[in-house]
Amino acid sequence: MYRLLLTCLFSVFIIGNISAQRSRDHVSAGFGLGMMYGDNSGIYKFLQFKNLPAFSVAYSKEMSDKIDIRASIGGQIINSGEYRPLNSPKIVEWGNNEQAYFFKGNAFFADVMPILYLNPNQSGRAGEPVNYYIGLGLGGLYSQRAQRVLRDGVIENGMLVAGAVERSNQTLVTPYVPIKLGMSTNLEYEWDLAFEMNVMGLASSEIDGNIMTNKLFNPDVLVNFQVVLRRYFRR
Repeated sequence: MYRLLLTCLFSVFIIGNISAQRSRDHVSAGFGLGMMYGDNSGIYKFLQFKNLPAFSVAYSKEMSDKIDIRASIGGQIINSGEYRPLNSPKIVEWGNNEQAYFFKGNAFFADVMPILYLNPNQSGRAGEPVNYYIGLGLGGLYSQRAQRVLRDGVIENGMLVAGAVERSNQTLVTPYVPIKLGMSTNLEYEWDLAFEMNVMGLASSEIDGNIMTNKLFNPDVLVNFQVVLRRYFRR
């Protein structure tokens, strides 16, 4: 009787540990560099744009063999870079339409998304050395920026001969659609490293203070690449 009881308890303990080792529940923190696809934030055909720090923290809950739910918060520094001089006709045109030629500030965001693992680990088999995953969700963004607008600009013989720079501080709140592409190590311990690309398509084109489309499509986009450190639960 005692031997049977001990056997049952030992079996429950082993099964519980196996189940826990399969769990993908984790918290994570990431840091990397990001850029912005905006109307005045770079000259993209010449690959001129700012790469600035971005960070995030997240909690992921395993829902099935292939699906997790992840909640994330983070931030990214944004800056136009001033790649066009003040005597540029484009800047004068923007100013005549009350649009900013320069901005710098910060964007803070929060989102929730399902994560689909393309090659999840399978019970009873050796784990994959690298797990690949994608995600699509919904979030909200708050940004604050200092911006500049050139008022009444006049160019003669390639020189700016008249005009005044108007400075102001602005904020924006907008929803966005986040897309995530990632790959993570599968060390089967409490810690893993992941590499993620995050793309945030904003519902507004005003994060840069400029809504005169100077790119292929209208909405502004934030993009960042992060190295992510994961800490699992119940592994």
